[in-house]
Amino acid sequence: MRKNLTELAETKIANLHHKPGSIFYPDDPTSKVLGYFKDTGVYEAVASDGSNTGLITVRDLLGVDHPQRTKVKSVWKQIGTVNSDDSVEQVVSILIDNDVRALPLVDGGDLIGIISQVDLLSELKLGKELGKVKIKELMIIPVISVDLKTGNDRARRLMLDNDISHLPVLKDGVLEGIVTAEILVHTFIVPESRMSMGNKGGQMVSGFSGQVGGVMDSQPLTVGLEENALDVVKEMTQRGKSACLVVDGEKVLGIITPRELLQPIYDLRVEEELPVYIVGLSGEEDWFDATVAENKVRRVVVRARSMYPHIREIRVQIESQNTGGNRTRYEARAHIYMKQGSDTIFVKQEGWDLLTVFDSLTQALDQILRDEKTGHEKKPRHGRQRRSP
Repeated sequence: MRKNLTELAETKIANLHHKPGSIFYPDDPTSKVLGYFKDTGVYEAVASDGSNTGLITVRDLLGVDHPQRTKVKSVWKQIGTVNSDDSVEQVVSILIDNDVRALPLVDGGDLIGIISQVDLLSELKLGKELGKVKIKELMIIPVISVDLKTGNDRARRLMLDNDISHLPVLKDGVLEGIVTAEILVHTFIVPESRMSMGNKGGQMVSGFSGQVGGVMDSQPLTVGLEENALDVVKEMTQRGKSACLVVDGEKVLGIITPRELLQPIYDLRVEEELPVYIVGLSGEEDWFDATVAENKVRRVVVRARSMYPHIREIRVQIESQNTGGNRTRYEARAHIYMKQGSDTIFVKQEGWDLLTVFDSLTQALDQILRDEKTGHEKKPRHGRQRRSP
């Protein structure tokens, strides 16, 4: 039975995952994982130390120069796990908020499988409303591309610097193909089991030599601006493509990956009010100050939520000390807690007037969040810079 997007978003993921295959340990060399990827054709694998579970993907190996000497623990991602009772909407939110391709599925402490963007993409074929969504509304622009004669090492560096996995290949501005992280990894990084007697285990072959024209996929999936998302989902799943290029004639305008096609489900979320807890104030005389203080903190953090969508809650602990007479010294300690084990942001302020302390606290929080944002923007930008209007 065909489902609308809301029904699909509410569906439990119990039967949507795929088997985990081999499980690797943090101290395993990444060359061992690479051999598994080459033998099976899968894109992600589970790594676990018994208490922590994470994933390593083909994309994670792109920056590894010496797989035999590089341990899994240096490249795996521990974003958390999901269970069979989680809904598609919950999983999509975690995938997109953390910009990851897949998550381990764990029930009762046992690893059951992996749920990936590709697994969910197959289910999107049932979402008939996608037929009304134009692909130009979802595509990523601008698109970083390379020339047919661009060196493979240069293509690799572009992917690493921009945190992307796909580069359209052009000749005189005309689309010729596409080169992916998967192509580069499988072509130029050799697993331990493939090494000849004269080579050191798990080294790169000739340092990503040659040009992208020699390794690219010469038959990329392309669609026009007015194509609908449902047809793109069907084409990507049927042809096994990890990306679709949006073109106007011979010009590449945008790119679509499974992440973008999951956006309509992500947009169904009902934004929950951000929990803000003020602890330590008591008595009727403090009620007004507590209410004003909570609103001050909430306004600052809500403004930053677009940059930090994974903020889980804010907790402010107030301690007061009566120093004699009618004077009270206040100390306010604020913690901003993130989802999925991210770092906690901490600020402390103190003074004689409670609302003045909170003004200083919110100003300090605002400055820290702005500094964090500036630091983030100075790092290599992801390919998803802006969407079409």
